[in-house]
Amino acid sequence: MVNSSLKNAMARRNHKERAQPLHRARLGLLEKHKDYVHRARDYKSKQDRIRKLREKAAFRNKDEFYWGMVKGQTKDGVAIGDRGNVALDTDVVKILKSQDLGYVRVQIAKDEKKVSKLRAELEVTAPIAGPSSGVDWDAASELAEVEKLAEMGIVLRPQAANGRKGKGKGKAPAAGHVVFADDREEFNSYGRNTGEIVVEEEPEEEAVDLGWAEPVQTKKKKAKAPEPAENVDEEQVAEEAREHRMELLTSLSAYLGRLKLLRQAESRLLTTKGLMGKGGSAKKVRESQFVQDDSAPENKNGERTRLEGKMWKWKLERRR
Repeated sequence: MVNSSLKNAMARRNHKERAQPLHRARLGLLEKHKDYVHRARDYKSKQDRIRKLREKAAFRNKDEFYWGMVKGQTKDGVAIGDRGNVALDTDVVKILKSQDLGYVRVQIAKDEKKVSKLRAELEVTAPIAGPSSGVDWDAASELAEVEKLAEMGIVLRPQAANGRKGKGKGKAPAAGHVVFADDREEFNSYGRNTGEIVVEEEPEEEAVDLGWAEPVQTKKKKAKAPEPAENVDEEQVAEEAREHRMELLTSLSAYLGRLKLLRQAESRLLTTKGLMGKGGSAKKVRESQFVQDDSAPENKNGERTRLEGKMWKWKLERRR
């Protein structure tokens, strides 16, 4: 008798499965016996389910009644059952609303810090325009920044500011004075010779000898000036600075939009929590409606309106 270890060590023949003939390759892989068994069982189970449903339909009693049918509900032929969820008490819901309100306020504080940080960084990276600066006048980059600021709602879009439709005379700007320059030099030199503030120098007081010993100054090593970088591409550096500034503006726009949504959620939570008081501590004064707003963009009808929410009038309440 051959030992089991030797039997496993001996070379064996690899039995290969028959492949699909070439003229039947369009039908896919050749089905094996295990594939047929799986398909047959699935087919038989479906047929059994259909047969049972037919038997139930054939032996159904039209006058069948259960007491659960009195309160039972159906939607599109599907029964709606109670999951057993118990409604929470008003006090518990108010506590949960307070926790939600605290979380929203924490997120608002975080986003406000990030917005202030981004605004400070944008002030530092602001391009310097003037005859002494080596920055060229790039109208495309300036327009891109204006469009990004318009998305954030900080400024009006140029098209909205200049192309307002309406009857009668156009309204003048709210503040400021518009001065038209003939060329670039006049634009840069405007306001330098006018409105200069003269600061008078105060006379220096004479030093009085009080008998104190003068401190001995120690020799300090002079810091070496940084060596100028060689072969610096100014255009590439300027382009990278513009891209970085646009990234900052995009981040600022996203944070401002998030802050707007968080403040709306905070106001809704406050209103919901206030309406949960005993005896109805508020009275509805106005439903949601559209109001006239000149700063809003025009709609399809050429009107400038915005949606205002419901208005509530709260009762006077004495608190600690």
